[in-house]
Amino acid sequence: MAVITHSNEFHYNHYGIHIAQVDRLTFFGDESQKITGYFVDCRKDSPTLHKQVTLEFYPDPTKMLFIDRGIAHTFDGLENVLTRDEPIWFLSTGNEDYNMANDVVNVDRSKNLDDFPIVQVNKYPIPKEAYEFTLKVQQYNMKELQEFPNRFQIVLDGKKRYVTLTPKRRSEV
Repeated sequence: MAVITHSNEFHYNHYGIHIAQVDRLTFFGDESQKITGYFVDCRKDSPTLHKQVTLEFYPDPTKMLFIDRGIAHTFDGLENVLTRDEPIWFLSTGNEDYNMANDVVNVDRSKNLDDFPIVQVNKYPIPKEAYEFTLKVQQYNMKELQEFPNRFQIVLDGKKRYVTLTPKRRSEV
């Protein structure tokens, strides 16, 4: 489980796509504060590939939002909202879209829907111990960072590849 706080000036500049993680989000905050979620299907072979859904809702600790693997998502209206994530993790062998150290693929919010990446999601649910190990790997890689790294899908020489932009470590600043 993760708890994420959002400042009064918080704003997402990108969509995030999980390859291995189903997000199960609960939002806590002023029940009159409207949150808008934007969701784009990026799953390989999906009949709704690159279709977008917009959902408006309000913080409610009795409700949980499920976002499946391969669904790009971003939000407006999270200022001063606390989010609890109780993810479910999946693994697969040989999935080139997955990186254990950083499960998120980022997409700029201004990108045209047809230009969103197409990803293969992980298939097999993992036991709690494997999930805890994965979290430790991610926490180790993130502990010195001031911001989360951004991982983007690109095409180079006709082949799909990933580029990870990692912020400087605190000791390098």
